[in-house]
Amino acid sequence: MTRIFLCVALLALVGCEGEPLVDLPPSGQSAPAQGSASGDSTPTNEPASGGAPPALTPETMIPPGVSPTAQPPAESKPKKGVIHQTTDEIVNAKEWLMKEGIEVKDGKIEGTDPLSQAASGYFTLAAQASTLGLKHQLQQYKAVNGKSPTYAEFKQMLQDNRIQLAKLRWYEIYAYNEDTGTILVLVDTVAQEEGP
Repeated sequence: MTRIFLCVALLALVGCEGEPLVDLPPSGQSAPAQGSASGDSTPTNEPASGGAPPALTPETMIPPGVSPTAQPPAESKPKKGVIHQTTDEIVNAKEWLMKEGIEVKDGKIEGTDPLSQAASGYFTLAAQASTLGLKHQLQQYKAVNGKSPTYAEFKQMLQDNRIQLAKLRWYEIYAYNEDTGTILVLVDTVAQEEGP
């Protein structure tokens, strides 16, 4: 039962936006009958013209009465969720910690049921994994220069190396503390209580 629930929840999160496998006729029209011209609907392996089957080319695959240029190009839809999306937004921790309702996230997985625990675990682990390489780079900078980079130097380092981090929930944001040279995840408790 739990497996079914998790599968349904995963489908709801990811979605089913694939192309249909078979082109269906528009509603109100019936599909052309296969088989003989006498109205027998049993399929046959013989081609209708008695010769070889017609070659499949782009021209023969277009239904009659439809021009090949009548279909507009498909527009890509923006993704609804934040899973598998990235961001390069990192704020100055000194400034943000002075604001009301901003707290440092402790990095623990939260939740009361398996689904909320799994979602919390994803965001917690994605944040930790995406900052691992960056933390190593900060340690190297500190070893070479004897100090942690300033916030401006850190932002320049991100832009030069085109570093992207896993996108967090709407009420969480990455922050850099130049005093300690650490990357933090800050939580806006006011936005968390208000909802998306």
